[in-house]
Amino acid sequence: MSFDSSSPEHGSAGRRSPGLLLVGLVAVLLALATGAVGFVIGRGTAAASPAAVPTTAAVAQIDTATPMPPTASPAPTALPTETATAMPTNTPTDTATPAPPATETATATAISPTPSLTPAISLDGRSPLSEADLGAFYQAWDIVASEYDGALPSADELMQSAIAGSLESLGDNYTRYVSPAMAERTREDMNGAVEGIGALVRENDEGLFEIVRPIDGQPADLAGLKAGDVVIEVDGQSTLEMSFDEVILMVRGPAGTSVTLKVLREGEPEPLEFNIVRARFEVAVVEYEMLPEEMTGGAPIGYIRLTEFGRTAEEKLLEALSAILAQQPVGLVFDLRDNPGGFLDQSVAVADAFLPEGVALFERNIRGLDETFSTADGDAAEGIPLVVLVNAGSASASEIVAGAIQDRGRGVLVGETTFGKGSVQQVHTLGDGGELRVTVARWYTPDNHSIQGEGITPDITVASPEDLGGPQDGQLQRAVDFLLNGE
Repeated sequence: MSFDSSSPEHGSAGRRSPGLLLVGLVAVLLALATGAVGFVIGRGTAAASPAAVPTTAAVAQIDTATPMPPTASPAPTALPTETATAMPTNTPTDTATPAPPATETATATAISPTPSLTPAISLDGRSPLSEADLGAFYQAWDIVASEYDGALPSADELMQSAIAGSLESLGDNYTRYVSPAMAERTREDMNGAVEGIGALVRENDEGLFEIVRPIDGQPADLAGLKAGDVVIEVDGQSTLEMSFDEVILMVRGPAGTSVTLKVLREGEPEPLEFNIVRARFEVAVVEYEMLPEEMTGGAPIGYIRLTEFGRTAEEKLLEALSAILAQQPVGLVFDLRDNPGGFLDQSVAVADAFLPEGVALFERNIRGLDETFSTADGDAAEGIPLVVLVNAGSASASEIVAGAIQDRGRGVLVGETTFGKGSVQQVHTLGDGGELRVTVARWYTPDNHSIQGEGITPDITVASPEDLGGPQDGQLQRAVDFLLNGE
């Protein structure tokens, strides 16, 4: 794979930096039991290594798509994002590699919306604070300190709120401040092992904490949570006025401890309450198997699921492809459902495994960046008949791969319209230990389409099942039918 750049802002290493992150707003509330990392009994799994970086709670959409992108996110943050509770941001959460301290040049980047070019945009690099009169700000807090009938925030809490609140003036959900506590939790998730309830979550259109889906066999699933449940209370505290990150921190916790969730469920007249015991588990980056003969009519068809585009995505995918192709399948199902995204270089590398020489994506911004990322000939999976599974939790890096495969006619997409996160963020570690994620660019498919806010429409639309990979998974069965019949 390769890329060309007409922008002087990025040297030969600039866009190949491992810090480029594309995540949706889906977070993974991962509380999985360690014994259930396999997709089905007998399926091989490749667990994240200690150096792996899960997507963030591409509740982001899943910045964490952060879906919560299911890390994360989407980045369908990271969370699309699709952050699991652990919640690594599926952590639709945003899980990014910590960027250098604020005194250094940050190299980590995530994907999110880029502002539209208007005459009001200034490109001189000066902060509006250079001209701001902060006297009224100090005056307001002097008055609050002397007259407010209640407890005052600490200086740190005040500063964090000021940063987060001021960023809202940009009107960009992906340019955001992540508190030190949430940033530290994200860094812990980078070790691959997470603790939580075992569900993919996202921040829905109403700003509420929604379950994308429980992970099979894990605490949330065993307790009875379902896709679409909206969490309104955690341990008796209302979440309606909390930020997405605040809810994630409350739901997650050490293995063996319990959390009580109150949820709204469509069709139920009253809220439902669930007591869930958290667990610890390893997140499988790749799951693969030869599909059972009763599903394929005896034809050898391979199945590979990629759960995130962390640091080891390419490595684990190539291992899975080697194992599957050795069994001489007649076709391959590549599952990107509920994958919130991750690193840009990993998305290009994954696309390259299936695509011959050509364009993978374009990246552009208002400062003159115009970069082409390309795939190269010679990879083992470039010729096998291919179907890609996508859904509303497929975000950011997942959409890059799906969009490249669709635009170039390499395979057929089956499922639902994807999350729609077509932007890139740069991740900076601030002096307080928090993170600042700044939208720096927008990406386009090989046919020059922006999917921001629109998503990618599959070639064959099939509704998502409650149990991905289960006996009632109509999307998976439709993919198999297409490989067998070509229609």
